[in-house]
Amino acid sequence: MSIQNLTRQVLPRVTRDIKQNNELFKQTPEMRLWKMLQEGNNCIKHVGMNECAGVKISADGVNTIYTDALSGCNAVSVVMKGKDRNPIAIMSHYTPQRESMKNQLAALENELQSYDSFVDKSQEPKLFFNIRGLVTREQPDIILGVPNSILDYVRKLMDKFFKNGVDEQIIYYQNNGRPSFFSSANILQFDKENLNKLKLTTVGEKEHFFDLKY
Repeated sequence: MSIQNLTRQVLPRVTRDIKQNNELFKQTPEMRLWKMLQEGNNCIKHVGMNECAGVKISADGVNTIYTDALSGCNAVSVVMKGKDRNPIAIMSHYTPQRESMKNQLAALENELQSYDSFVDKSQEPKLFFNIRGLVTREQPDIILGVPNSILDYVRKLMDKFFKNGVDEQIIYYQNNGRPSFFSSANILQFDKENLNKLKLTTVGEKEHFFDLKY
């Protein structure tokens, strides 16, 4: 697999040295990706807060799309099979206010519509929610789901475009009691040697691997 590993096995601790702390922060996945972007890497697409973007994934083009600064926000991504058998990815990141949810739905619909004629709908798209959860003192190792209207809103939107359904994944992230140097990024990485191989890294550097079988 040629997907670059961005995740850390152990989070570092804060030191008394400000410069050292700054260097440690630069080792978060999102800061490493940002540095690559600044150096001119054209294989990476960044999606900012209250933004939505879609890309055609290709071996010699964009193979990574990500967003960061997720802290209570809703990240919703869709991965679809293109008619050329290459993936098409849409990623959105919006704040959780009701008006923002409306904007997120409108932006998602716009991107879905713009790529609709390029999508092979014989295969279910993958729908990823990376949304806030809750960690309690009683169960510190478990991230509990909390009510979130974005789920049903997006499901209704997807029904409009995909009559045969979608493959949905809901991944809750820790939104309270975060440790130092915690990663708030949501990242889709496709293996440029085999675009069917997908690595999803969610907030907190939780890794998920998929074989799209396109």
